[in-house]
Amino acid sequence: MIAVLDNTGTVTEALRQWRSREVFPVDLSSEEILGFSRELRMRSVFSARTTNAEYLQEIADTVDGMLSGKFAMAEGRYRLFRKLKQLGYDPEIGFPGDMANIPPAERGSLQDLSSDARLNLVLETNMLIAANYGRMIDGNRPYARHAYPAWELVRLFQRNVPRGTPESHTAGWQARWQDAGDAVGWVGAVEAPARRAGGPMIARKDSPIWQSLGNGAGGPARRAGGYTDTLSNPFPPFAFNSGMAWKSVGRKRCLELGLIAGDEVPEEMKGHHACRQAGLAPGAKEVNDIFERLSPDLEEELRRELADDKEEKFLRKAHAAHVAKQEAKVRDGIARRVEIREAGKKMVEAWMA
Repeated sequence: MIAVLDNTGTVTEALRQWRSREVFPVDLSSEEILGFSRELRMRSVFSARTTNAEYLQEIADTVDGMLSGKFAMAEGRYRLFRKLKQLGYDPEIGFPGDMANIPPAERGSLQDLSSDARLNLVLETNMLIAANYGRMIDGNRPYARHAYPAWELVRLFQRNVPRGTPESHTAGWQARWQDAGDAVGWVGAVEAPARRAGGPMIARKDSPIWQSLGNGAGGPARRAGGYTDTLSNPFPPFAFNSGMAWKSVGRKRCLELGLIAGDEVPEEMKGHHACRQAGLAPGAKEVNDIFERLSPDLEEELRRELADDKEEKFLRKAHAAHVAKQEAKVRDGIARRVEIREAGKKMVEAWMA
């Protein structure tokens, strides 16, 4: 298995969060997807330039099986590859009948949904996000914060081209740690050792450095953070295809480093509650972004039909309509409109149950 889960509590939290997600077909790039809020991304199953809902459901089921320990990476990769073949996917033309404007992909590249590189990335990223979300929840329980008040960022998985090497064309984790610490004034984090090459990257669980690291603080800025490959989460993986993970740091070590004093116990981790509330409805900006991708007549009809609903129901229905619309692109005329309405209703019923 690619994720090391500390105990059954972590597995339960990881599965609970993963099973709360809904498939979200998108024709957007990875960078465009990062424009959505963390809350929307944490409650959706998606993959860049992937508009087929049936394939996304296979991803959801496969990751669920891997988190449950039913099978490992090799079988998970085979399941996804088999589903793509069943659906007739071709990297140069995409899915049959797909009307989305997806650029052709070079066979074997990361943009090719059927390549080993892409299949590994999809499974490993989703597995690690779910597993480490569970570990964050479990690690913030009172007894865990007392016994292990801090995390250390360490390498768990080796990479052929690690960040920080000339071939990677991006900064390594020591430099990113430095940028993240500088951005938050090193509150609750060990500063001096990290300034030396290979020094430990350790911070209290309630230190803002973890969210800063996930935001990509520093670096060549595109958005508020800086590094463009980060995932905006306060837990690993902090960036796409990262091999870094958390190691629990015991109380004795934290006392030696001066991170805590006496019987002090860190507060709950920053961002902890925001991640647990990831099932909330989308924000107004997200809804507007969704409406912009609908045809003008459908947008007008949806706004008129949903205008009298409560805000939360309105936002959920808007998101559901977008999902349904993506799935129905291959249909024509009235039949397509009927499918959109029916799929939207089913999604709303599932979400509001």
